[in-house]
Amino acid sequence: MSGAGPLWRTAVGGLILLTAPLVAAGPATASSGSSATGSPGAPGSTSIAGAEGQVAALEAQIAQQQQQTATLSEQFDQSTVQLQEVQQQIEKVSARLGADKLRYRKARLQLRQDAVNAYVDDEPASELSTVFSATSAVGVLHNEYQNTAIGNVDAAVNAVQSDESKLEATGTRLRAEEHQAGTESAAVQNSQQAAQEATDAAEATLASVKGQLAQMIAEQAAQQAAQQAAIAAAAANQAARQRAAEKAAQDAQVADTVGGGSSAASAATTSANQAAGSAGATGVVGDGDPQPAQGAGLIALTAAEGYLGVPYRYGGASTSGLDCSGLTMLAWRAAGISLVHSAADQRTESTPVALSQVEPGDLLFYDLGGDGIDHVVMYVGSGPYGADTIIQAAHTGTVVQFDPLWYFGLVGAGRP
Repeated sequence: MSGAGPLWRTAVGGLILLTAPLVAAGPATASSGSSATGSPGAPGSTSIAGAEGQVAALEAQIAQQQQQTATLSEQFDQSTVQLQEVQQQIEKVSARLGADKLRYRKARLQLRQDAVNAYVDDEPASELSTVFSATSAVGVLHNEYQNTAIGNVDAAVNAVQSDESKLEATGTRLRAEEHQAGTESAAVQNSQQAAQEATDAAEATLASVKGQLAQMIAEQAAQQAAQQAAIAAAAANQAARQRAAEKAAQDAQVADTVGGGSSAASAATTSANQAAGSAGATGVVGDGDPQPAQGAGLIALTAAEGYLGVPYRYGGASTSGLDCSGLTMLAWRAAGISLVHSAADQRTESTPVALSQVEPGDLLFYDLGGDGIDHVVMYVGSGPYGADTIIQAAHTGTVVQFDPLWYFGLVGAGRP
């Protein structure tokens, strides 16, 4: 789920113009190995019929690639966060190691000083003990000597030994932390490469989808989402309803990818939500009425809206590109709240909120792939889609935008 918006999408006044004619498309991606052909010019019934196979193949590719990049993007974010945590631990251990070394040096200096005091005329304490008689007047000196000089030596020796043990333990821990950092760094590189490859494949597919072909894909996806909603409503068992809901959600994602802001995309989302309801999705976000943002939520929401139009880019957290958790992280940072750049971690950091109690600025968390939290959006509560408006950095080929609320994969809400 990354990368800049494709060239065939141009935002004008909130509308998405699909301006290029239906053209021949080369191989969509290396991942599928499929190719598509078509006829340039205005699509008549013959060209549409000839493009049906291409539309179906591209729709399947887009759905698969968007889900893959969603999962890999979150994996990349989490591995990056873990590496940062390990590096912070290394800094703390290194600081403690430096402090231990300083105490060690001080203990050795004290040991030298006490040794001079204890071993008068270079004689060991054991020999000095035989010189002094406990029954003589010199016994007082003997006792004083034992209680001070030799006691100081023992204390200094113990301090040196203790600090040597601390140095060894701290050094061992530091080496372990450094080894873990190397492992985490390799994991970051691997997840980054995988996410980049998935992104490149998705962008290659989107680049081949132009003009009326994109419109055809969006409309077909909307039709299929409606069909799946009907199947989910009529299904006799939960497994069938769930399968239909999953397919409707994929169709809605495709429609949004190639026709975000269009009537087809909005209709597909509505159908997907209906299918999710049939599959057992419970709860309604908010109270159904538009809500004005207030307090910290207003600050965060205003900051998020400042990124409208910024292209999606996995791992992104700047005006040059954002992913889902990058957007919410920056938005809530403006409100003085620190969040980790990970959808899953942001759920942990947020205070759980009942869906019916969600307020503008709150975060909605999704498990789209079935393997854990992999997407986060911000509830707007009042916007182009009324009370059901969200703002998000969705996936490859889109920009930060307002979208209708969708329920498939929704697992909960949180307030940072």
